[in-house]
Amino acid sequence: MKTFVVIVLSAALSISVKAQQKFRFWSDTSKNVRKIILPIVVYTPETHVGAGILGVRLWKNLHQTLETRTSNAELLAMYTSKQQVILIPRYTIFTKGEKYLFEGFGEELIGFRDYYFGQGNETPDSNREKIIYDALGWENRVGRKILKKKKLFVGLEMRALQYYNVRKRNPPYLLDSTKASGYKGSSSLGLGPALTWDHRDNVVNPGKGFYLDLRYSVYSKSLGGTVNYHRLYFDFRKFFNVNQLRRHILAFELLGNFVRGDAPFKELAELGGPRIMRGYYRGRYRDNYLTAFQAEYRLPIYKRIGLVAFAGAGKVYNPSQVDLKGLHYSYGTGLRVNINKREKLNLRMDYALGDLDHPGYFYLGFAESF
Repeated sequence: MKTFVVIVLSAALSISVKAQQKFRFWSDTSKNVRKIILPIVVYTPETHVGAGILGVRLWKNLHQTLETRTSNAELLAMYTSKQQVILIPRYTIFTKGEKYLFEGFGEELIGFRDYYFGQGNETPDSNREKIIYDALGWENRVGRKILKKKKLFVGLEMRALQYYNVRKRNPPYLLDSTKASGYKGSSSLGLGPALTWDHRDNVVNPGKGFYLDLRYSVYSKSLGGTVNYHRLYFDFRKFFNVNQLRRHILAFELLGNFVRGDAPFKELAELGGPRIMRGYYRGRYRDNYLTAFQAEYRLPIYKRIGLVAFAGAGKVYNPSQVDLKGLHYSYGTGLRVNINKREKLNLRMDYALGDLDHPGYFYLGFAESF
């Protein structure tokens, strides 16, 4: 397995370097608009090897007097060795002078192979149940700046998700026996207020500043869904440039996801994955609440090459178990290859340990985890 992953990492590096040498990915229509199109190879525990195309557009909606950070929009299209089709559009758009902020994320999954371990913070690995499902999701936040110099945006979040064709289960048939909400599929439509305080110097790869994302959304049958529940979500990140000459970055993140009501099992708070608590399969532990903390140190070592070290702690729980018992831990290291100096866009390769039932997980992708 390790030999196979090394081959995949080497191939990804080769593709990235050769592609930049052979093609001109910047196809500017003006000095202010830049485009990247890259063939990509990724690897995560949830997808295994995936290959496809990543398109990124970067631009600034310039204002005569007010600073405006770079907006970005990207589209990932990928097919994986687990026979999954994945389409992910994503965007962060600042209007002129950052009067308005638009953030969005979409996801279409076809034939997504996944595991369900049950609900709770101490579910055994023997609970692992293979499932396949299709999913279609979209979320968008619209915010208006209310303090010009503080980059504080207040607005509205709209979110829609549908899980369908949930099939191919194997023993122990937990979804069927427990009849977990959404075990035959579900539709969720939610709406609610959102606050974004974004003081990062760079959206793709921050070197200093902080970021706060706070949302409360209500999902209701009256809006067109099949379930009723509500969710409070917060994400706070802080970045320190501890060595400005060499750009050594110390980053912290505190995340909370609190779900109440008849939420589908895929909408419960999940621990693990390539973004939060690397070292655990995404959804290895799931429950109504999640609180997690992670820290990462990022430093360059030679030209476009950099290293990171990271660690995290977190747990899922229900409202009656609000304590520090049963924390899960993760740690690891990674390699970074800068593929665009101007916007600090990196190819990311991480190896993380955490799940005691697994020797470790590899992650290969683009941009930082937070």
